[in-house]
Amino acid sequence: MKHFFYISMILCVLSCTEAIEKPKDILPEDKMSEIIADFAINEQNYTIGNNINSENATRFILKKYKIKGELFTKSYEYYMTKPEVIQEILDDAQKIIVAKDPKAEAFINKKLKENPGIPPQAR
Repeated sequence: MKHFFYISMILCVLSCTEAIEKPKDILPEDKMSEIIADFAINEQNYTIGNNINSENATRFILKKYKIKGELFTKSYEYYMTKPEVIQEILDDAQKIIVAKDPKAEAFINKKLKENPGIPPQAR
């Protein structure tokens, strides 16, 4: 009976075309990478500096790219259902961060060695 349950679950998952419906105005992958890189840099600044308002910084980033938070969230949720796509988006975001601050590469590599197998969205 257990095998039947597992097989039926696998078939159900495989038969579904989309786990989340693709947003009508989805953000392109390259723009997602840029925004995620800015959010990561903002988060690091927030961690280092006590006087930075994280909420205002988030609003600034969204305004910079002329998007609403809801569109970013829906696009991110959609891309998270596509492991190979989100991996590429996050890798590109990491490259953007390193391009802006070459010292970040050593920090990133150190963290990856300390935490092998860490998923891309947790880097």
